[in-house]
Amino acid sequence: MKKILLATSALVAFAGAAAAEVTVSGSARMGLVYDGNDTEFSSRIRVVFKMAGETDGGLAFGASVRADQAGVANSGGTAMSAGTVFISGAFGKLTFGDNDSAANVLVGHVSGVGFTGLGDYNELGYLGNTDTSALYEYSTGALSFALSAGQTTATVVTPTGVIDEQAVAVAAKYSTDTFSVALGYEQFGDDEQVTLGGSATFSGATVKAVVADRDSWADTHYALSVDYAIDATTITAFYTDQGPIDTYGIGAAYDLGGGASVLGGIVDDGFDTIAEVGLTFSF
Repeated sequence: MKKILLATSALVAFAGAAAAEVTVSGSARMGLVYDGNDTEFSSRIRVVFKMAGETDGGLAFGASVRADQAGVANSGGTAMSAGTVFISGAFGKLTFGDNDSAANVLVGHVSGVGFTGLGDYNELGYLGNTDTSALYEYSTGALSFALSAGQTTATVVTPTGVIDEQAVAVAAKYSTDTFSVALGYEQFGDDEQVTLGGSATFSGATVKAVVADRDSWADTHYALSVDYAIDATTITAFYTDQGPIDTYGIGAAYDLGGGASVLGGIVDDGFDTIAEVGLTFSF
């Protein structure tokens, strides 16, 4: 992604200080969306600011926020629900703010279709964190580890009542150029979730699978996707089993070059068939 350098300023408090910089990147999309009943126009623009610096001792630090969420990030405090702030070094990386859980970060999701995601039915869901949350990540060779914790004084209203508990998660991942496997564990109140994911790439195809078992679910949830690349075109299909609802999707993406792509997809969400086609741009 191309990035425009907004500012590069020397830290002049002492001689030999490292430089700090602020960059901006963006994305946009436009197209047609069919919701099962009507076809409508859809478009969106997002701008992201990233700040980075380094201490004399070699510690990296920085922050990131979307332009439309700058006000929320500015208020921040103990309920920062947008943007992140981090510091990293040989010890790993520590991030505060609006984080995904450790399990979500390392296990993730199977591939989806469409230029908006068509409801993101490829995602099984994680217990998540409550803001302001903390995420710690460390990698060595092919192994990656992550720990996360939600706000220490979180109080969340759920369908089963009010939870006054801290969300915690731990995850590990082993990845190579051709395959990966990851395992995550989350706990939030009396609810627990174990998620296992893996991927493998061969002959132009990438297969991903995720299995999630949550105490509050009646059934174990599954997701599977296949991406097949042919030159600039990638064809994607996915299937999810979320208890009583099965979801299917198929789509394609064509890379136009220069940060522009054409994407389209069709999804059966268990109730309706929805579809879309459009363009995405990265800046």
